[in-house]
Amino acid sequence: MSPAGEPDWQEGAGGLLLLAAANATALLSQLEEALPLKQQSSSVSHPSPQRLLRPQRSLLLTLFFLPAVGLHRFWDVRSYTGRELALLTGRPHPYSYRHIERFLLRLASVQADQALTKALARWTTTLWQVETRSQEVSSPHFYIDGLSLAVYTKTLIPRGLIGNSGKMLGCRTLVLLHDDQGHPLLATTHRGDLHLTNGIPQVLTRLMNRRPKLCTWLAWW
Repeated sequence: MSPAGEPDWQEGAGGLLLLAAANATALLSQLEEALPLKQQSSSVSHPSPQRLLRPQRSLLLTLFFLPAVGLHRFWDVRSYTGRELALLTGRPHPYSYRHIERFLLRLASVQADQALTKALARWTTTLWQVETRSQEVSSPHFYIDGLSLAVYTKTLIPRGLIGNSGKMLGCRTLVLLHDDQGHPLLATTHRGDLHLTNGIPQVLTRLMNRRPKLCTWLAWW
């Protein structure tokens, strides 16, 4: 294989490894179950599971694997000509920008970000076996970090004079919960002016609904 073709090959192979890991750890199935779109659609009409779940799963895979094929925003799909994204999503051709945009609008309309965040927290807790390892020690340790990140125009505005001006639009605060080995258990984003002391109760509240025993240890800490 020529050196010029190596980056494409590496992106495709890396994406296949991610796909295998996502299936092996039940990440995709948990995210699908958490989506409000499934319950909402089934109450209005009763399409077959193939017609309802297959497109939703393919769209989830598309968003999940954008970074694996070198795309950092779904806007970049407009100029994407590769075939790796189609292979990873099980389609003859990758979804167009308009399809992805409509799917994201549907997710936003039902506030799916909250449901997906909770599902991701359940998955990470199970993946790293936090509760099992915590039972083996009398005082398990957890860490909560806060980080403020600047948001520039080129991140949110893909093109034009404003998008290329390099100005800072604002800040976003990232709150992370880690276990004693540094594994991320939960990540939430907030306004840039959020103080970490205000972010900690929100993290505990999210975990209280699904992992009450784990949350008791966190509250004690």
